[in-house]
Parts: sequence; structure tokens; C-alpha cells
Amino acid sequence: MALKILLFVEGESNSPNGDLRQGLSKLLEQKIKGKLPRIILGNGKMQTIDKFKNNRLLTDLSLLLIDLDKPETEIENDLIDNNLLNQKDCVFYMIQEMENWFLSQPEILDKFYGKDENNKLISQKLPKKKAHEIEKPDEKLQEISKNTKRGEYHKIKHGIELLKLLDASKLEDDVPEFKRLIKKLK
Repeated sequence: MALKILLFVEGESNSPNGDLRQGLSKLLEQKIKGKLPRIILGNGKMQTIDKFKNNRLLTDLSLLLIDLDKPETEIENDLIDNNLLNQKDCVFYMIQEMENWFLSQPEILDKFYGKDENNKLISQKLPKKKAHEIEKPDEKLQEISKNTKRGEYHKIKHGIELLKLLDASKLEDDVPEFKRLIKKLK
């Protein structure tokens, strides 16, 4: 029997609002049909890193996907700070957070949230910079969605649905870390 890749992901493992695993699987399935990893949600960043490090099968078959919460120029420092430098080929970052992925595809935000009470599309309210450069993207998404028919962005409930809407090929083009993850999973 072939061993399955384990993907440790920063995110809530026990949420009554939905299953992040489901949304991530749907996204990954676009690129790696039939080769999906076993996704293990680790809750917070430090808890996820600990689960990854303490996994008894810690081999090339274990990967880690976490938020950077900083600009991508800080990857090396984060690897050092979290004692992950020796496993850097197995560590992948959402820069700065998963919400940057959503902000990189404003058309899905318009489709999901529609217009606000002033009849403005969500995409019209985004800062004029690259999505990965937006700091605190979860707060930015909450701010620009609060007056829409779906209401303010909710990390779990909306995040799962938005993951399912992302175009994985476009995400690969826009987010080098996602492209690197897909390459490793293949």
C-alpha cells in the first residue's frame, strides 16, 4: 500500500461552522486529482508546527502549510524562529494569510459577496497593490464585506466556501508558495 502524504495545515480542526479540510481539498483537487494528501488541521500556528514536528512519520511525506503573518521577505527568519530550517523543503506559507489567496482573485469575492449597500462591488474596495502585500488581509476582508448581503467575512464559514471558488491555476500563477506546494504534492 502506498503511503499517503500528510499535509499539516494551520486552521481550526473542530469548528461547528464548517470544515476547512473540505474547502482545501476541493481547491487542491483541481491540480492533483486522485493524489490528495491527508489533511491534518492543527489549530493555531504553533500547535500546527508542533504536530508537524512531533509526527512519528516525519519524512518527506509530511508537509506543513502555515500563515506567515509577515511579508514574504521574512520566510527565512520565520523558518529560523520556528526551528524549521532543516525541513524548509517541506514548509509552505500562506503569505501573509489564507485571505490573501481570496484577495488575489477579486472576481470570486464579487461573485460570493455581490455588492455592498452603496452598490459597490467588493473588488472596487480593494487596495491597489498585490494581494500578498496586503497586511492583515482577514481584517481587510471583514472591512470590505461588512455591508454586503452575506455580511462580514467569517474566517471559517466564508473561508471554506471561498476556497472552493478559487481557481487553482490562477492561484499557482499569482502565489509562488502555492505553486511550490502543488509541485511537491504531485
